Amino acid sequence: MAQHFPFSNPLNKTLNTTRRHLNIRDLAVDKKYLTRDKIIGKQVIDAKAMIIGTVRDLAFDLVAKDFSLLVTTQDKDEIKVESDNVVVIGDVILLKTTTAPPEAPETPEAPPTPSPPPKPSKPTAPGLCPECGYQNEASNKFCIKCGSKL
Repeated sequence: MAQHFPFSNPLNKTLNTTRRHLNIRDLAVDKKYLTRDKIIGKQVIDAKAMIIGTVRDLAFDLVAKDFSLLVTTQDKDEIKVESDNVVVIGDVILLKTTTAPPEAPETPEAPPTPSPPPKPSKPTAPGLCPECGYQNEASNKFCIKCGSKL
């Protein structure tokens, strides 16, 4: 019979083996740190459980002693997520609010391209191939040059 023992995490809190995340508030209180390597590459998820993108880099504000996540969205745009908007960093990064990706500038619609003139459905002369234009004998059912049906 297997016994399950609680494990201790670096924050000196009991950690259930199925719960694998760190709360940002716990990090601030206990002054624990995450390395840059552990954050870069993580997916960023908004409050509606939608994938925003992937963390590309970190930006630090030395005056306010704060950080932001530089996130590459699925549309290859880059957005900045402030640390105030981060709820949890674990296997993914969960945000408090929904972050809308930057809107793309409106591009005017291109005028529709003119369609090519329709092909004539029937050849005018008997035995004339509609595909290659070769003049076959009137009794032929297929073009002897390209094999199309006459």
